[in-house]
Amino acid sequence: MAKYVISDLKPTPEFDFMYYMEIAGETRVDQDLMDEFEPFWDKWVKNNLKAYEISNPEGEGKFVFIYLDQEVEDTIEGIWQDSPTHGLLFHALAITIVMSSAQGFVPELQNGKCAPLPRPGEGVLGAFEELGLTWNQEGTVNRKYAVLTPYPYNGGCEICYMSDSCPKSTTKNS
Repeated sequence: MAKYVISDLKPTPEFDFMYYMEIAGETRVDQDLMDEFEPFWDKWVKNNLKAYEISNPEGEGKFVFIYLDQEVEDTIEGIWQDSPTHGLLFHALAITIVMSSAQGFVPELQNGKCAPLPRPGEGVLGAFEELGLTWNQEGTVNRKYAVLTPYPYNGGCEICYMSDSCPKSTTKNS
């Protein structure tokens, strides 16, 4: 298996209300719900957010990999069971945490650029295994709230594993 290096990163996402609204697809959110978000945001960022630089000196390059752990997935599933509407809003909160963190490391993402998903080579797959995670052949990792993208930014659709199936793809056959 190819060599790889995993380095811890320290994400510091800040809650951007307008960005959250965009992700949630909402035009308004009640203040009570916003107040309910705060302890979850704080706890998830402090205790459940993981961020790494994965590099392979033998050719794959560098990647930033950010995810929220299983505890967050379980919490959101519980909220979803009680209230699908609330569950959807907390789902959007988790996505906001991960993507805001990614924007901190890859500033181009703040300018509306896509976070392309590369096709991981042996080095990245080995790093996932070391982190106790599994890459699925569909192009996902076994975490619901995760992003893997080149670090630093080096392109969009032309390097993305999902380009043919991406709803924003301009290369998709009609």
